Amino acid sequence: MSKVVVADADALIALSFDEDPHHKKAVSIVASLTEEGVTIIFPVTVFPEAITTLKRSINQPEKAHLLNKKLQQGEFHIEYISEEIIIRASQIFGTAVSKKNTFFDAIVAASAEKLEADAIFSFDDWYKKLGFKLVGDLVRSQ
Repeated sequence: MSKVVVADADALIALSFDEDPHHKKAVSIVASLTEEGVTIIFPVTVFPEAITTLKRSINQPEKAHLLNKKLQQGEFHIEYISEEIIIRASQIFGTAVSKKNTFFDAIVAASAEKLEADAIFSFDDWYKKLGFKLVGDLVRSQ
């Protein structure tokens, strides 16, 4: 059975924005995952989060629109949010102490649980605290 990785918005932003501090590592990780035949699944909520962050916070509207175009063209494996995922995300979010841990992150975690993902593609250590492996633990990257 092939491996599955669930991606967070920070990974999507790092892949989209060359000046992101994690850009080179993210590109290397995707190359390794692709080579190993790992499926990367994106919870649907990472797209509005990443696109909004690129456009507003990072002031990269052209990157935001490029990501949106790739989404329209079907370039991603998407996990749509079920009632089961949203309820589980609510439970996970209820345990979040830091203001940095968002409901969006909890949706990623709940999606990873549901899909029995091998790891989460993120640079956020909160997922490790929840018991998940980060993709960096799964593949060797630069």
